[in-house]
Order: sequence, then structure tokens, then C-alpha cells
Amino acid sequence: MSTITLAGDYRSALTHFAQYGLASLAEQYHPQGVTLGWSREAVPKAQITVKGANAHTLACYLHGLANQLSKMESWVQICNTYGAKSVSPFSPRVSKISSPSDWKRHQKIRQDMIDKLTQEKDYLSLCWISSLGEASYWFSEKTRKDKKNYQDSGASRWEMADRGSGREFVHYRLRRMCEEVATWPIEMITNGIIGIEVNDTIGKNAPDSWTATGFTTPRPTDVSLVLSAMIGMSWFPVVHNVNGLSVTPGAWPSNDVAPENLVLPLSIENIKPARLRTVLRSRVFAAIINHVCYEEPETGVSGDKETFKAYGSREQLKAHGMEAVVRFPVKTVRTKSNAYRFIQEGEPVLL
Repeated sequence: MSTITLAGDYRSALTHFAQYGLASLAEQYHPQGVTLGWSREAVPKAQITVKGANAHTLACYLHGLANQLSKMESWVQICNTYGAKSVSPFSPRVSKISSPSDWKRHQKIRQDMIDKLTQEKDYLSLCWISSLGEASYWFSEKTRKDKKNYQDSGASRWEMADRGSGREFVHYRLRRMCEEVATWPIEMITNGIIGIEVNDTIGKNAPDSWTATGFTTPRPTDVSLVLSAMIGMSWFPVVHNVNGLSVTPGAWPSNDVAPENLVLPLSIENIKPARLRTVLRSRVFAAIINHVCYEEPETGVSGDKETFKAYGSREQLKAHGMEAVVRFPVKTVRTKSNAYRFIQEGEPVLL
């Protein structure tokens, strides 16, 4: 049994998501031997305990996945042409698709690949695709006319790629990171995920590097750690809403395309990935998020209504070993031609 301590600490959303992603990879090879937890120190660090594996082993798994997704037949590599643009049909936010024939081709490519992944039992990719969300084609003609960016309503709130110049997440961020990490030696990946080195080969270690793709403030960030965090998005399946914005777990408010906060649980004991996934997707946790983030305009504290609703939820979470959550402010930066967001440093909130 080996305990792997990851780069960063509980105040970094990048660390939380990377923990989820690496745990998912480990589960594929050690289905009964993976737990997650946090070190017992003043500033807790994310840990993964894996029976029969260490940090080098996890790095090998990440390298293998990067190689797999770099192959031309993978879902990360597929592109489709919409008008004059070639983009990934698996990116949830893409330039406007106006032609009915383009929509049909878009859906056909997605459905064929999902069928293929299902036959191959590639459940990680299936969960990942589900959690990215998709361009929302299901709105009525009236809604399409009234709502300028209706297509983005089906996207995950944690897909935060800069859309400047028509760029999109899978083609310009995920694919590039897979192809980059696939060229790395295993030791380089190992050092990145445990925090010995920061290899920002994509952002050239620029002070305002956007390699983190919103998981932390712009700064030099290790590419292998970010790829791990992107895999961690698979724990947050998007719940689609026929008449409005789809819901992304952890986001508050849930009905805003630009959430103000991300809330994640903090466990005092080692827990199985399945339990933590269940918590993240539960109504109980949604009630806690509302309690933690909701403030009365005049007092600046949670209202009685939210406190009452959250009491039972708080007790249920504590029974699962969750004594606190971390609230991360999400900053949205708007320019004349674009808007992008990133998750800032989190603060603990005791339950």
C-alpha cells in the first residue's frame, strides 16, 4: 500500500481536480485498492493511497492515456467542419452551428464515437465526455432567437478554455496537452504530479501562462498536473435542462453561465472514489453549496432558510467523514471580444 502526496494543497482547485483524475486512472488498474484523503497537517495536502502502485506507476498510467488519446482514431483527435471552421464535436462550446445538416453530422459523429467507446468499455472516456457537456441543440426556435449564446447552455462550467479567435477546449487545449505529455519521460511526469518540478512546456513558464485553463490563476503550471485535472472533470457530469442552463455539480449559482463560486468537499479520512463521486453529485451536497454561498444582502451571512435546509445535509456529510468544504471564488474577466474565467484560492468552511 503506497500513499502518494500530490502537488499543491487544499486551497488549489487544480490539486482537487488532479486528485480526482489520478484516482480515476488508478481505479482502472486497481478497482478495489484506491482511496483518497488529505494529510493531517496545518495546510493539508491531497493524497491518493493505491494498493500495489506508487507515484511512478500513476505517471505511467497518465503517460499511457496521453498516448492513447494522441492516436488519430481517438475521440480527442476527431474534428468536423462547420461552415469554414474545423472543430472538435466533443468541445461543449463551439462557434455557432446554424445549418441543420451540420447539426445532424455533429450528432452522428458524437453518437458513433460513444457507441464505439461503449463497446470498448472505455468508461473513463464516456464519463469524461458526459461531464464536458455538449453544444445545446435542443432549444426551441424562439429560445434560439431570444438567447444569444444558447449553444453554450449545455457546457460544463468547469470547461474554462479561452475562446478567443474561435478556439475550443478539446482541439486547442486537451489534444495539445495529451500530445505533449505523450512525449515526456515518466520521471518528468512523476515530478510534475508530486510537485518536485513545474514543467510548463506549453505556456513557456510565462508569468501569466494560461496552461492551467482556469483551474488556478494564470501562472506557470505543470502540464501533466493540468491533464490530470482535466481527467478529474469526469467526476462532474452535466445535468441537462431542456428549458434553460444545464447544471454543473459544485457550481454556484447553478443557474448562471459564469458561476461565482466552486465548492468542493474536504474529507478527514480516506474514502473510496465512488463515495466521493456520490457526494459531489448529491442533492445533499447541493444544499450545502447553497448554504455556504448564499448570503443575505444586508447581513452578509447565510439566511435562516438556507441554514435550516442545510442542517440535515451537514449531518449527512459529516457522517461520511466530511468535516469541511472549500469555497473557491471564480473570477470572470471580460474583454471587448471575449470572456474567460479562472478559479481563485479557496477558503475552508467548517460544517
